[in-house]
Amino acid sequence: MAELEQRKVNTLVSFLLVLAAMAILVTGVVMGLGNPPANWLTVAVFLISVGVAAVYQMPTGRVSGLPPLGVTGALLVVATIGTNPAFDVAMWVLAYFTSKAVITRAPWVAAQWTGVAAVAAVAFVAVSRALIDLGLFAPLAIVLSMAVYMAVVLALEFVRERGQWSINQSFGISALSPVRLLVILAICSVVAVGIYAVSSGLLGLVDGSEDELRLARQTIPLLVVALFFYGAAKRRQTRSSERRLSGVVDAARALPWDLQQDPKESMVLFARRAIEAADFEVRRTPPGRNEIGARFSSINAADPQLTPESIDRGEDDVSQEHQEDAVEPTEYLVASRKTGGGPFTPDDELALDAIGHIASETARVRGAYDTLLDRVDRDSLTGLPNYNAFQRSLARLNEDRSYASGIAVLFIDLDQFKRLNDTEGHHIGDEVLSTVATRLRASVRPHDFVARVGGDEFVVILTKLQSLAESKAVADHIVGNIGTPATLGGREYRPLVSVGLAYSGHQETDPQSIVVDADHSMLAIKKSRRQGGPSFESSIGISPHRSSRINEIVAKAIDDGVLNVVYQPIVNTLEDKIWAFESLVRYTHPELGRISTSSLIEKAKGLGRMDLLTKQVIEASLKSAREFRKVVPGISVMTINLEVEQIRDEHVGAFLKDIVPRYPDVSLCLELNERSTKDIDDDLRAQAEHFRQLGMLIALDDYGSEASSVGALVRIPMDILKIDRSLVDNLDDTRQREVVRALQGFGDAFDYSTVVEGIETQDAVDVLVGIGVRHAQGFFYGRPVPFSQTMSRLKAYGAAGTITRPGIVSPPPPPVAGRGPAVQRDSAVQTG
Repeated sequence: MAELEQRKVNTLVSFLLVLAAMAILVTGVVMGLGNPPANWLTVAVFLISVGVAAVYQMPTGRVSGLPPLGVTGALLVVATIGTNPAFDVAMWVLAYFTSKAVITRAPWVAAQWTGVAAVAAVAFVAVSRALIDLGLFAPLAIVLSMAVYMAVVLALEFVRERGQWSINQSFGISALSPVRLLVILAICSVVAVGIYAVSSGLLGLVDGSEDELRLARQTIPLLVVALFFYGAAKRRQTRSSERRLSGVVDAARALPWDLQQDPKESMVLFARRAIEAADFEVRRTPPGRNEIGARFSSINAADPQLTPESIDRGEDDVSQEHQEDAVEPTEYLVASRKTGGGPFTPDDELALDAIGHIASETARVRGAYDTLLDRVDRDSLTGLPNYNAFQRSLARLNEDRSYASGIAVLFIDLDQFKRLNDTEGHHIGDEVLSTVATRLRASVRPHDFVARVGGDEFVVILTKLQSLAESKAVADHIVGNIGTPATLGGREYRPLVSVGLAYSGHQETDPQSIVVDADHSMLAIKKSRRQGGPSFESSIGISPHRSSRINEIVAKAIDDGVLNVVYQPIVNTLEDKIWAFESLVRYTHPELGRISTSSLIEKAKGLGRMDLLTKQVIEASLKSAREFRKVVPGISVMTINLEVEQIRDEHVGAFLKDIVPRYPDVSLCLELNERSTKDIDDDLRAQAEHFRQLGMLIALDDYGSEASSVGALVRIPMDILKIDRSLVDNLDDTRQREVVRALQGFGDAFDYSTVVEGIETQDAVDVLVGIGVRHAQGFFYGRPVPFSQTMSRLKAYGAAGTITRPGIVSPPPPPVAGRGPAVQRDSAVQTG
């Protein structure tokens, strides 16, 4: 409202000034007609001189935009010494208006400026004539009158500009330059006094009649002044043209190639170099009064969501609606000069238009560049950066971080994704990937990075970390958000992920090593699932290679004997009864949380403490088995995991020979990893046979995982064949069922008990029973839990395998032709 009122006041002031100019012009003309001049040639020369001299303007301020002043006021000295001052002033006003109107091509603006000049002209003539009449020395009177002229012009312009003459465009006069004003006063005073001296005959002329001398004295100084300052104006115009040309050329050279610079900012920068104006801005509205402008099509220009840096950060894509709105938004580069300032020229408009056109082309190139980069470096399904962008960002983040700033890489694998695609369809798989991607973006911090690097694999780069514990806390938050249930295709789905975490506390020579360690940790988590680890919850494995602190933690935990042993039941599927438990090791650090079993084992090996760890598990397992038998006497088998080499006497063999006889009521089963049996020798076979004679059982573990070979089935004596969960992850597949049936038949033929791992549903149990499998292990029957929880289960449910159906026991299995020895061996295993 205040601004509107101010505009009304400005309009009123301008209108009054125009009326004043018209009144002065009409009054002078009327008086001139009553007392016509003696020589109209003198009048014509005066008009031409004023019009030409009005072209030259001198700046009055330290910055652009303040009203300039010219030497036209000095020509008013003609009216001071003339016989008809009102007519002379009227002619001066007419010539001034005509010159300004031609230059600006804006009659109303020219009329406003003329109003200001007309009032000042009247003041100049009135003061100069009055002072001379009072007897003041004429040149001094003219100088004082020239100062009055300038003061009136500045005062009226100050009022019209609402007093905003400070450097910061607020109220004040700090932008006005006293030095420039004194120079202008000096120049105008010299011109005015010179004209006065020649016109008054003080300098005289050499030859000629009286009329010729009078005409020469009245016209020659005017013509000299006009020609001199017209030449100065042309010289300034040439310099302005050079400036405009330089600005346009600089823009043409720099703008199209500087793709990292905002085209709008560059456009304004080069416009300032080319054109003198009070202010420049890029806006949606076209130029108004006292402004010039150029159209600018900002196609994707300076959009932070489409820059290479935003691709590197993994930011969200711009919405489709936003992209459509931003295809070709028309904006204007506008240059404005304060009212009363020098006029814009056609060349100014052409220069501004050229810069705007170049900037538009730059924006178009920038948009095309961003689009291409977006297509190259983004995953089309999730909108996340892809592997290429990830590699580039990892190198940049590793190089740019400060010495004390840590980073971490999370390698995230979406578990059971292939099964989901095969059973539910690829459209559901795509929805899952998009959901996980959205949750990842929402979970990370602004300075972190997310990418999709494979079919069901994602990576996160955590930055600005202070410790491994901090990276683990952030990772826990991310995994928690990912695992929130989602409804897809009308069914509830809970994403399950395996995460490998690798922390780096200092700048890496090869940042790719962080990714390798994170990947290994993730694969170790997946392996631990196959070995009885958590299958219904997401897990994070911390790389044992990335922090010396992990070494210290694991070493201390083993040395202090504080590792936890958990137990998972092995069940006879026909009788639905537990006959054995597998012992697994776990460790939860108070600060870092649970350290994955695979990392724990790998670290123990590297620290030379694997044998000590195994002995602790054996001793704890045998003690627990004795307590389990007190509750359920039929459970007498305890299985533990070993590498084949560990059964040598110098490792764990001698310990086993010593401790096992102390527990005659417990059958200890040694689960030997299938991959470790490839280098077995005669001594190891003999040691295994000796253990069997001592009452221990030998199991071949993880058969069917990775590159299992048939040779593993005959390399070492064994009693139990454990089939890896990877062979039963989709029992709807006929091939999997037939492979399991064949392995069960092989076990029956050679008197092996066959145990299928990774069973998680009743449907899987039913299928296995249908193809003759009699023993199973998996989350369906129970997760690995500590001793106290296992005891609570046994006290509450006894040997029941499926505790969700207590009291229901299947009838004894019918005799199976050709399988007598195998069934008898199974019974022996159950009873110990």
